[in-house]
Amino acid sequence: MIPANKSPFWEWGFHLVLKRMFKSQFNNLFYRGTLPNSTKHTLFLVNHSTWWDPLIIFLLNKHLFKANGYGMMHEEGLKSFPIFRRIGTFSINQSNPKDIIASLNYAKDRINEGKAVWIFPQGDERPLEQRPLQFQTGASYIIEKSDQIQVVPVSLFYVFEQQRKPNIYVSIGQDLLPGVNPNNDRHNRTQYLEDACTDQLDHLKKLVIEKNSFYKLF
Repeated sequence: MIPANKSPFWEWGFHLVLKRMFKSQFNNLFYRGTLPNSTKHTLFLVNHSTWWDPLIIFLLNKHLFKANGYGMMHEEGLKSFPIFRRIGTFSINQSNPKDIIASLNYAKDRINEGKAVWIFPQGDERPLEQRPLQFQTGASYIIEKSDQIQVVPVSLFYVFEQQRKPNIYVSIGQDLLPGVNPNNDRHNRTQYLEDACTDQLDHLKKLVIEKNSFYKLF
């Protein structure tokens, strides 16, 4: 497992470059939902359908959540783009069971320290419209092992509308932890999380199609 090696200087520089990249590829980013009162001890669950997802998470965290955040990334990707370590990314190797546990424990330790961790429970990129979302059990493991935690679902929806470039819509959900049955096993807990995140993503799509109002982030 490759740990994060955060640097405020690198985060600042990466943000400047990423904002320019965003404006060249997207029109706007809109969001709705209620921000958590605190981002400490938080596990963020995000659907994963594009290469852009971790970069959008970085922008959301920088401009909206403002958490001391960490993110999980495939080991091959982190080796190819080691700069991501400097903005709080750590690795996971899904082909190595011991490495998986090490990465999940690393995430759990960051949460126990009062930090936030962003993960893609699907594990891999999957088409935005694919159902079921097929969550892995990693989020359930982190919940089970953490001393104090809140679980916030964040849904990302990309859509072309009247402009040449697409828009991104984001939905911020409420803490899912109160609905987790402590008597459930890891797989049933995972199914609960998947169902809640699926409902939120499908509802976000419906809101976009119906032209409901959103806040514009940039």
